[in-house]
Amino acid sequence: MTDKHSSTNIVQYRRPFRLNVGLIMFLVIFIYVLISLLSYLTSHKTEVYQVRTGALSDNLVYQGIALRNETVVNSDYTGTINFYNKEGERIPVGGLAFSVDDAGKITDYLKADEAPFLSEEDLQQFRSEAIAFSKKFDPASFSNVYDFKSGAVSSAQKISNRKVLGEIPDLSSTSIHPCYAEQAGEILYFVDNCEDITFENLTVEDFDRTGYKKNQITNGNKITAGEPAYKIVTDENWSVAIHVASAEEAKELVEKGYIQVRFLENQMVSWASVSSRNDENDNYYVNLRFNNSMSEFCSDRFLDIELISSQRSGLKVPNSSITKGTFFLVPKEFVLEGAGGQRGVLLEIYTENNEKSIQFVPAVPYSENEDSYYLDDSVLRAGEIIDRPNSSEQFTIGEQDELIGVYYINKGYPDFRQVNILNQNEEYAIVEPNSYYGLQEYDYIVLYANSIHMGNYFR
Repeated sequence: MTDKHSSTNIVQYRRPFRLNVGLIMFLVIFIYVLISLLSYLTSHKTEVYQVRTGALSDNLVYQGIALRNETVVNSDYTGTINFYNKEGERIPVGGLAFSVDDAGKITDYLKADEAPFLSEEDLQQFRSEAIAFSKKFDPASFSNVYDFKSGAVSSAQKISNRKVLGEIPDLSSTSIHPCYAEQAGEILYFVDNCEDITFENLTVEDFDRTGYKKNQITNGNKITAGEPAYKIVTDENWSVAIHVASAEEAKELVEKGYIQVRFLENQMVSWASVSSRNDENDNYYVNLRFNNSMSEFCSDRFLDIELISSQRSGLKVPNSSITKGTFFLVPKEFVLEGAGGQRGVLLEIYTENNEKSIQFVPAVPYSENEDSYYLDDSVLRAGEIIDRPNSSEQFTIGEQDELIGVYYINKGYPDFRQVNILNQNEEYAIVEPNSYYGLQEYDYIVLYANSIHMGNYFR
């Protein structure tokens, strides 16, 4: 029996592929925008800096140690010591320096009802000292409060002692032993075991403040024969020694001969002569010698000082703007002035037919020395030949030199400008103002010179 159903071959037709131009254009534009956006976000932006007049100071701050001609005077007696001069006050030869009371008569007299009071002049002196202390008080050095208290109490006792002593009729018949100064000078009532330090025997350890101890000799305390009673500074000439990092630093200071010193304690400024030495361990010391102001600091062993260097003023430029440029050196006689006052050179060129001709090529000088101009190496090439105007003499481009400068952008594109650095620190340089090839105040320069490549316009 024949099958009533016959197989049928079914053929599936597909539409031919057609390129969608619109979609491709969209993808191309999208990719371009994406790349441009990424390039913009990751690229270094050119930042601009406006040049202004300024100054730099390279003053240096040191911790110094005061060196003086100090003589310690010991007591010949045992008893209660009493002072009659203010610390730092100048005492003449034969002046009453102190007394030793081996029976306590002065102490008893002060406790009596008839003990003298401070005069208005004495009180005014204390007010002045308190005001001076409050002005220079530093919370970080609170121990100075106790020094001030001790000094104030001691000064009050000295004033009273002097009045009491004047009322005792015959010292030779009492138990009070007066002691007179054998040398003139500023009298001090402390010892610190640094009296024998000189610049010649100074060591690094002497600058260590942590181990320093100031032993105050207190008015009204007991003293034993042979113990220090006071010390006296006999010479107005004194010095502050500092420890410097290197031989070069010491040499630089010594070469100045004299330098201004600011004492940070009270901002006083004085001139000092400079000398230096080093020890066997290659430690370098500088000595700053003064012939005045010793009495201002006679009770201080350590002083914070600032060495004042001469300030140089000019145009203030960030160090990040400073770069170097390479230029060809061309003799001045080969540079001429063309049409419109534009300077350039006569360059030899050859045509396709190997025929020589002369072409004027603009070439602006960026600096000059006695014999040559500095011409941009992006205009000329090494080995090219230029002609001297109105002469058969020729010159081959080749010799180069570097200039220090910045990228000047007043015209909207970067152009090299030479700078002459007068002074410089870690962030800024002071450059010579209004130089012929340099900058003027209010010029605009590129802040980061490494973002610019000469010959390319900046972003």
